[in-house]
Amino acid sequence: MNITLFTSKDELVNAKAGGSTLVASKTKTKDADFQIIVSIDACDLLENEVRVNLTLLKASVEEAAQEFGAAMGNEINRVLSQIE
Repeated sequence: MNITLFTSKDELVNAKAGGSTLVASKTKTKDADFQIIVSIDACDLLENEVRVNLTLLKASVEEAAQEFGAAMGNEINRVLSQIE
């Protein structure tokens, strides 16, 4: 399940620089005008804000990439074995 949030440019820059948490708002505000969609599993829902655990998101992406890479490798091997 995903959730739509809004965050500021500063938070995005911090996330890109390797920060482990991104602070977001449930609604668009003057400062939080960048819309993002993240997995609710990576969010701590607080009363006035949402904290997104970027470390958890990165780990999930890395795991998915490994699984995808293994599946693609298996498929390539299957196709090549049929050609030979």
